[in-house]
Amino acid sequence: MGVWAASLAVKAADALELQALPPTETRVPRTLLKLARSIEGQKEMGVTKAQTTSIDALIRELDGDWATNHPPGEVEQHPVMARLEDRLASGLRKHLGDPGLRRLRQLELQVQGGRALLREEVARFLDLTPEQRRKLNALVAQTDQVALQAGKTVQAGTPDAALFESWKRLRAAEDVAAPRFLSAEQSNRWRDAVGRRMDTAKFQRTQPMVPEFPPGAIWIDDKSTTMARLRGKVVLVHFYAFQCHNCQANFRTYNRWVKSLRDLGVEMVGIQTPETEAEKDRERVTEAAHRCEFGFPVQLDLDNRSWKAWDNSIWPTIYVVDQRGYLRYAWVGELYWHGARGDQAIEGWVRRLIAETPSDP
Repeated sequence: MGVWAASLAVKAADALELQALPPTETRVPRTLLKLARSIEGQKEMGVTKAQTTSIDALIRELDGDWATNHPPGEVEQHPVMARLEDRLASGLRKHLGDPGLRRLRQLELQVQGGRALLREEVARFLDLTPEQRRKLNALVAQTDQVALQAGKTVQAGTPDAALFESWKRLRAAEDVAAPRFLSAEQSNRWRDAVGRRMDTAKFQRTQPMVPEFPPGAIWIDDKSTTMARLRGKVVLVHFYAFQCHNCQANFRTYNRWVKSLRDLGVEMVGIQTPETEAEKDRERVTEAAHRCEFGFPVQLDLDNRSWKAWDNSIWPTIYVVDQRGYLRYAWVGELYWHGARGDQAIEGWVRRLIAETPSDP
């Protein structure tokens, strides 16, 4: 591309000033926070190594607010996410300036695919005709109708796999069909507006930052720790209840990991959240941890604060947390259930995180 053509492309892209999705918009995916967490997204925004601390602090605050304040209903979640995205945009503009935020917005459009054309500022930018808008709305309405039907089967306790497959096919077809409604001129403007295309489906580190352990938590033998203190290490956090047979099936592997992975910069933390009355007894929990010879800090989550903060739902669950505090993987249940090799899955993630380039933002 020549200098003159490149200049025109930049001007065209700059002419599309994206605004935050309104809280009432439920058809267009909200992906801004997920993109801002990712390794690739931060690189595209131009986050430097020196800026990672402030960016991580911003994302940690937003992820924490989401974990504690989001309502159960999907529709009711949109206003909460809209407020979080507003705060994210303001924080990124402060730390990175408009160019970094603008690039994130371009990636946002790429992830939203055909549904990005439903955004009012996009429709005005492309000068969509009433007929084009009608076709887009009809296309999306068809998919959403199937999604609604599929959701009702879940609520009724009889999920319909065929309906969910139909919804997936329709959703994928939208991204192919929607751009075909555009004229050649509109397509060119749209291509320039979304910027350099990336395979956003392969972005890494899109899950939330994990919460800090609650202040005042009880730790066996006073061997307390914090996620802040563990920053720079890969951390394996497992939730368990000492009388849970599924949990007990994993204990030997946890002790093996402590011996084999600690020299690689890996730390382990146990969180005992009670399931039975006996598991609420501090002395019995402590005695069980000693008997199992746990060589890692164990928190007694007697009031379920950590369980709720991590949005945990099943005993046992093991979380893999990277060196900057981002959740990267979770294994739910026994590691070897019905021939599974959860230990290999987790060890694979440990090796992957240790090998990640230190200069990655």
